[in-house]
Amino acid sequence: MSLPPPANDQSYWEVSAIDAGHVHMLLSQLVDTAKEGEMVDLPVLSFVLRHSRTGEVILFDLGIRPDTEAYTGARALADTMNITFQGRDIPTALERGGVPRAKVKHVVISHIHFDHAGYPRAFPNAQFIIGGVARKVIEEQGPDYPGTFYSIDVPSERVLYLRPEEPTGRGWAPLGPFPHALDFFGDGSLYVVDAPGHVPGHICVMARTSADGAWVCLAGDGAHDWRHLTGEAGIGHNPVCMHLDLSSALENIARLKAVRDIPRVRVLLAHDVPFVQEGKGYWPEKIASL
Repeated sequence: MSLPPPANDQSYWEVSAIDAGHVHMLLSQLVDTAKEGEMVDLPVLSFVLRHSRTGEVILFDLGIRPDTEAYTGARALADTMNITFQGRDIPTALERGGVPRAKVKHVVISHIHFDHAGYPRAFPNAQFIIGGVARKVIEEQGPDYPGTFYSIDVPSERVLYLRPEEPTGRGWAPLGPFPHALDFFGDGSLYVVDAPGHVPGHICVMARTSADGAWVCLAGDGAHDWRHLTGEAGIGHNPVCMHLDLSSALENIARLKAVRDIPRVRVLLAHDVPFVQEGKGYWPEKIASL
């Protein structure tokens, strides 16, 4: 298993993490090895990517918006599952590091759960990249998304829905273990990857982090816990499975395992406890490239 080699003078992305909130919940909702009643403070991460040549800024996920009272449907469901959460002001955090929110031209939303979709309207010049299968959910269940953890308030005129079945003029192709990936800028530096299983329209990103062959995989909720990738735990089902399509989710986890084993690939989860415990690479500092 391999990834495309770098081109001559290959462009790449510098990557930083942002603390985007946290969720307090039963661990057994995520892993099948949890003790009865064991709780977890789950970190929520967003990521800032800056292009090595153009300086363009992309965000991957927007975390939990700070005004959590806006989450009507999600909060009602969370209350029934003993889940509490806190948000963060991502635009202000970005600006403290020297990047005005108006400079952000693209935001990739891994999926439309409340703890990833944040508040898109805070970015006035951004185009929002969303997995195409989510479009039906947004149009039919929004804006309140009753009985679900979905929550997204996105300006429809600035959304690009991507899915392999709906070509955009640039073809989807295999990338390493992933069957469908789109070279978004056409320079081989960043790929939007179809990563089904968790919820409709779940996507992740594969981005180069050096000119000589290093990568990062921003996996979203392809796995909620690193133990899913190491084999130390299976997916939890208390009270329900957090993945809507378990079979596809397990296939995607297998692909994440495979890409993790490729030399010089760093995999980062949206709720990456080991990364948070290490405490390095938060904006405006950079995550070290492998």
